[in-house]
Amino acid sequence: MTLETLPTSEKAGPEAAIAELRSSIDVLDAEILVLLERRRTLSEAVQRVRLTAGGRRTEFSRENVIINRYADRFGRPGSAIAMKILEICRGTIKVSR
Repeated sequence: MTLETLPTSEKAGPEAAIAELRSSIDVLDAEILVLLERRRTLSEAVQRVRLTAGGRRTEFSRENVIINRYADRFGRPGSAIAMKILEICRGTIKVSR
């Protein structure tokens, strides 16, 4: 759905428009969760390779690049989002499946 296709007709009414928009948000949230799970899997693979090669689990210079990317897009909240994503993906948060 784009801004041009938002449900704005008088027939739909605000309740129907809100329900449709929330449904679209729910779809996006489901996609984000799938992407985060995929990211975590890839991050775990990188950590295994790094540890096997005698390196450390975490590469802070790489994490700073990621944090800056989010901060550039969303400011301070972006930094917080990046930190939580990194925390989840480095395995320091227990996630029940």
